Parts: sequence; structure tokens; C-alpha cells
Amino acid sequence: MKKVRRIIILLLSFCLMMTMAGCSNEKKAQEKYDDKEFVKDMGKGLEARWDLNKKDEKKPGYKDILLQSKEYKEMMESYIAAELKYLKKYKNAKFKDSELQELAITYINYLNKSKKICKYIPVDYEGKYAEAAQSIYDGRSKIIEKMVSEYGLTVSKKYKETLDEFKTNSKLVKEEEDVKEKVDVMLKNAKFKMTSDDYGYKTYQAVITNNTGKDFESFSVDINLLDKKDVIIETMYDSLENFKNGAKARLQFQTNEKFTSTEMTASWQIK
Repeated sequence: MKKVRRIIILLLSFCLMMTMAGCSNEKKAQEKYDDKEFVKDMGKGLEARWDLNKKDEKKPGYKDILLQSKEYKEMMESYIAAELKYLKKYKNAKFKDSELQELAITYINYLNKSKKICKYIPVDYEGKYAEAAQSIYDGRSKIIEKMVSEYGLTVSKKYKETLDEFKTNSKLVKEEEDVKEKVDVMLKNAKFKMTSDDYGYKTYQAVITNNTGKDFESFSVDINLLDKKDVIIETMYDSLENFKNGAKARLQFQTNEKFTSTEMTASWQIK
């Protein structure tokens, strides 16, 4: 009798497990992801934005609109709203591809930031607005290019040229980021050594090697002298001309200040 009970219990347990597994599989089958819908709606959002822009360009007096005017601010806000209309719902959507989800959220955040900085258009267009807007445009460009190359984002033929502009800008931005990263490494590896001491006024030199893959028409370096608490004591400056890829160059400064370390930042013009 006990043996029969055990068999019944085992059968019931097996049936329960199969039922639970079936429910789990059914639940998974019913799960809906928004990956494809997001890609489509991103294309629609871009076209809606560009449609508004085209309409505005055809309005009488468009070329006379001042960049710092209320009218220009309202146009920018309408373009952003056109995209957000399609995309804001994906902020908390479910994605199967986690990288795509990250791209979606980042892109939506860029649009929201664009909306916020519009308040600077009438008061500081060439300052805060222009700087922030360029950064956002560059970030959007990189995402748009990735969406095209990896996720099949498309727009209608009439906007192919506009889309290509974003793709081109993305490539330029990534090239600039790559050069900056290599310049940062180059400067980080530079070690200044004292080469002379004239009555307490000391000369320091460091050799750097251009391994960036670019020829610099000009290359300028700000050198912060830091104390043991990383407080800036003094800022020195040096510059180079015609600093070609693979070339070595000597940076130099003189000071009578006592410092513990240096920190460098550079600006450059590529040939």
C-alpha cells in the first residue's frame, strides 16, 4: 500500500512540475519586446522632426529669423517634441537586446536635454546653448549611425542626405575622440626632469612622441604644477608647430616654484 502511495505522489509531483514548466514556457512565449517597434518609431520620429524643419524653411521670412529669437526657440522645441512624441514611451519599455535598450534610453535623454537647454537660446545662444547643443548633436549622431549599421534604422529616400550627414558627423566625432584618447596617453606618459638650475629658477623638460596617427599643424599644452595635495600652484605653457605623426618633441618650462607633480591638457589643429 505504501509503495502505491509513493507512486501516486511521484506521479502527482511530475504532473505538477510539467504543468509549471508549461506555464513558464507559455509566459515566455507571450512576453512582448519593443526592440523592432523602437527602431521603426525612431525612424518615424526623425522624419517627423525633419518634416517640420522643411516646412519652416519654406515659410516667408525664415532666413531673417534671429538665432536668439523667441521664434527660433519655439521652432527648436517643436522639432524635439516631434521626436519625443514617438520615443518617450520607450523610456520604460521592455527590450530583448540590452544594448539597444541602453541606446534608446540615452537617445531619449539627449532629446530631453535638448528641450531643457532651449531656455538659453534667447539669453546665451553662442555660449551655453551652442556648446551644449553641439555635444548633444554629436551624441545623437553616434547613436543614429549605430542604429543604421547595426539595427537596420531606415528613413525615406527624401531624407537619405540628411541621414548621411549624421553618419558623417558620427565618424568625425569618433575620430576626434580617438585622437583625444591617444593624446591623453601621450601626455600622461611624459615625465618632466630638471635640466638646469640658475639661482633657483629651474628648467624642466619632457620628451613626447606623437603616436596618434595624425599630423598636427599646431599643438599647444597647458601644464599645471601641483603640490602634494593636487592644488594648482602655477600654470605653464608650451607649443609646437608641424608636429608630425611618429615625431618626438621636447616640452619645456621654467619656474622657481616647488611642485610635486604636473597635469597637462592639450589643444591642437590637425593638418
